[in-house]
Amino acid sequence: MARMLICTHHTGEPHGILGAQVAATYFSRRLAIPSIVVGLKRDFHKEKFLAFAQDHYQGKERIIGFSHLSGRKEIFQLIAMLHEMGFTTILGGPQALQDYAGEPDADRFPHRFQGLKDRVDIAIQGPVDGVRQKYLKEKNRTFQSGWATDIYLEVDWSNLYTFSEKLEPLEIQVAQVLAAIGCPYARKESAALLDPPVSLADKVPKITIRSYGCIFCDVAWDKGFQGHVNRASLMAQIKGLPDKAGRKIPFELIDEYPITTLQALLDETQEEGIDLSQVNLVCRVDAVTKHAEALTKILSTARERAIRIMFSSIGFESFSEKILAHFNKGVTVAEITECVELLRRLKDEFGDTLLYRRDEGATHGFIHPTPWDDGETFPEMDRNIFIHGLFDDILPDHSTPLIIHHGSALGEWLRQIEESTNVVFGRDSTWIEWWNHT
Repeated sequence: MARMLICTHHTGEPHGILGAQVAATYFSRRLAIPSIVVGLKRDFHKEKFLAFAQDHYQGKERIIGFSHLSGRKEIFQLIAMLHEMGFTTILGGPQALQDYAGEPDADRFPHRFQGLKDRVDIAIQGPVDGVRQKYLKEKNRTFQSGWATDIYLEVDWSNLYTFSEKLEPLEIQVAQVLAAIGCPYARKESAALLDPPVSLADKVPKITIRSYGCIFCDVAWDKGFQGHVNRASLMAQIKGLPDKAGRKIPFELIDEYPITTLQALLDETQEEGIDLSQVNLVCRVDAVTKHAEALTKILSTARERAIRIMFSSIGFESFSEKILAHFNKGVTVAEITECVELLRRLKDEFGDTLLYRRDEGATHGFIHPTPWDDGETFPEMDRNIFIHGLFDDILPDHSTPLIIHHGSALGEWLRQIEESTNVVFGRDSTWIEWWNHT
């Protein structure tokens, strides 16, 4: 008899992990392998986890899964230790095949990420319903299944635990509902002409990189855009959410362009007698600016039903035209400020029905530093931030440095620089350090 732990990165905050929890539910209900998700906090004690795992699998087949690891080296070390102890180790999630295989030509360039083949027995990429029980027996293999709009989406919201020094159940207060698979903007292939990092401006030419959607986005290069799930599946997910005080707990609606379908969702939940509390939106700038009229109607409906609509994260990413172009964002600074001003006007009209401010819990995208910051971009960003008062409600407490995964379009850009010059970029786990070169 088998059982499964699916280990992930987790902050310890009361948020669900949709992909991992769907996988655990699928293994439990469809493959008859009882499974739970274990979110590994950053301070987790490896030796205590190993002791827990030994006890958990006592007398059982020792198969353990890993997914959504955020490049954490201590989890990679844990996988190696479990592999050495005889566990069958499985890697899943968006970058599973790339992280298993490592970087191209790593045999010729020893400094490149060598992959996790030495500690992962099986790598699986794509929706979990493509997994068959026999796959778990076939070591040294990779499996990939294609995305579709009718994928398995049952979720046991009670199967999430965290681990610091012991296993502890986590009561989820914010969940996720999958409405769209991938991002429509990722359907657009672009040729992005990238300047070299500023520190290499006199040594490296401009390089053209093919990009689908935003050049740094793993959703774009993993899923592209596969369409919306059907309404029955969407409603089933919402019905399955936990209740609190007679309403469904807040949930993130996974859809980069949610305004076009949110009114129908509010209407259908009303017809079904489902009371919502809060819908969180993570979306693009143009998802807001191009649907101002529809958003106003949505907010009117939400106010009538005491539902909050929260823009928990909008992908502004930069306030420099040059940086936005290098990101292949497809929006301008003018469109960003149009979005901000629209939200401010709607906030004045709808009050607490609309949440979007950082002091209301929102964390909007702001990527900085980047390889292209220079004497032009710094004053431009400072000027735009000051003129439009972005410190008041938009800027997060801390920006996020540009992180380049080895399997992304930007990873290919840095490898092209390495192969055309004598430059070598540092590696840190699955990331390429664009700021660290010799």
